[in-house]
Amino acid sequence: MKKFLLALSLAALTAGFAGTSYAQFREGNCVNNNSKHCVDARNAFAEHHGGRYPNQYYNHWYQGNQGRWNRENNEWRWEGMNGDRYGKGHHGWEWHRHHG
Repeated sequence: MKKFLLALSLAALTAGFAGTSYAQFREGNCVNNNSKHCVDARNAFAEHHGGRYPNQYYNHWYQGNQGRWNRENNEWRWEGMNGDRYGKGHHGWEWHRHHG
């Protein structure tokens, strides 16, 4: 029974993350799309990000990419809407591309 509940909770968690990433307009799938899936994904994103929808949360541009600058522990980094990140790494400033 414990294994079943663990598997069920992991499945629900995974589905929640999948919906949230879909709300980030991954490859344009939810741009101007008001299907139930996209509306639910945008609402889940807003719930997780303090009431801000993806276009409000990722509202800046850097080198032609939509995203936002985020400061964590006095270190700045770029978080792109598509999952890419740009920040200080072992070899100075470097891109970390999302392969989804």
